[in-house]
Amino acid sequence: MKAFVTSIVIAVIIVAGSAMYTHELETISDELVAINDVITENIENGQYDEANGKISELDKYLEEKREMLATTGNHQELDNIQINLSELKRFSQGEMRTDALSRCQVLDFLFHHLPQDYRLKIENIL
Repeated sequence: MKAFVTSIVIAVIIVAGSAMYTHELETISDELVAINDVITENIENGQYDEANGKISELDKYLEEKREMLATTGNHQELDNIQINLSELKRFSQGEMRTDALSRCQVLDFLFHHLPQDYRLKIENIL
């Protein structure tokens, strides 16, 4: 009976920890998407100085959250985000509208996808 209770307690701790981690990932994802939306709007309006400032803000925010994202996150996804962000910086600095908007769209997809693998779903548990 003692082993059963211990198992239940461990399961509850794991589920609670997973729920907290998922919530934090969703919060980070939402903030990244919001910043990226402003960048996209700035680039669409030809406001590259403002876009470059927001790109720096996005890069700084990502750096602040890197430890949280790297803890159990997919390192390939983080690498893809960093690659696309670097390209976005260069395209925006060069005022290459189409290429910059393309990178914004890729980043939007990657930011939305961050918490997908960590939501509590039966296929993620099995």
